Amino acid sequence: MSPQAIVGSMLRSALADGLGSAAAVQIGQRDQVLLNEITGSRWLASVRPAPPVVDGSTLFDVASLTKPMVTAAVAMALVSEGWLNLAWPLGYFFAGFPPGATVADLLCHRAGCANHVMFYHQLWSARFKASGSDARCTVVELAHRTALAYPPRQQNTYSDLGYIMMGALLERLTGAPLDALFARWVAAPLQLQHARYIDLRAAQQLPVKAVATEVCERRGLVVGEVHDENCHAAGGVLGHAGLFATVDDVGRFAQAILRALAAPDGTRVGAWRSNVVQQFFAPPAGSSWALGWDTPSTTPGISHAGDAWTRHGGFGHLGFTGTSLWLDVPRQAYVALLNNRVHPRREPSAAGIKTLRRAVGDAAAAMFT
Repeated sequence: MSPQAIVGSMLRSALADGLGSAAAVQIGQRDQVLLNEITGSRWLASVRPAPPVVDGSTLFDVASLTKPMVTAAVAMALVSEGWLNLAWPLGYFFAGFPPGATVADLLCHRAGCANHVMFYHQLWSARFKASGSDARCTVVELAHRTALAYPPRQQNTYSDLGYIMMGALLERLTGAPLDALFARWVAAPLQLQHARYIDLRAAQQLPVKAVATEVCERRGLVVGEVHDENCHAAGGVLGHAGLFATVDDVGRFAQAILRALAAPDGTRVGAWRSNVVQQFFAPPAGSSWALGWDTPSTTPGISHAGDAWTRHGGFGHLGFTGTSLWLDVPRQAYVALLNNRVHPRREPSAAGIKTLRRAVGDAAAAMFT
């Protein structure tokens, strides 16, 4: 059976077992796409009748892939331009932040920020709505005010709050909103044709061709708007979540990263300088996190990348909705997986998406040996 057939069978079996309604995989190397498989429908027929079939232009809510694809990617562009310095103290941007913590610490999850806080309960309350406050500013301020989980640089703790603050830092530095920064510094230079935020505060909302995520008591069927509750309550544009993209967008992004990592120092790839990208992909001593990117666990059976994916030069990230992107830098290879595993409910699907990610990662790794 061909690799295309094997991966396609994996995706269809996962959907048949209840892992969402749609899935897309792209496997490739820096200069070529080796496999592109898209299957399923935008939502389940049991949830809403006559669901459209997904295709190459269908958007997925990529959830925390926003962190490397937007926040870290924009930061790489601004460092490349000399507008941002990774060694700058966070106190420049967030008053009262402990001394010693830097921009780089925020990007690699060692600034001490807490993992997750449900700010949306406060923002959705009648009291907040009556106040007329700006929701995005409020979420950033709440993240800033939340007590640190540990002193900076003492450990790595994956943090949505840190990336909410990092997105705000980029906005404060440039005076531009994060969705505009992504469009200028990432999407346009890399020719990502569909990747975008969906700003829920826009006066006129255009129809969005996206797969559905959860069916929520408060929001009903979530489709065409961000799934993450904090990002939703803030209007859809934050540094930790909110990006929508096609599998081809994610693949193009991965190819650009791989080209930059292989290029001579100072080479331009999009808005990035290759030496800056290489700096972002160099984990600090003792850290499993690079700047914006995780590395696969060395313990067998643990990593969502699968056991066959390289541990030496492997980098990646997961998204809560069912998305992932893994890079094999030595082989200049990548595997992007998009799925809406939280549709129609998030609870039973965590084990299923890990199984699918691992199987797809192992199948992809076999193509490069």
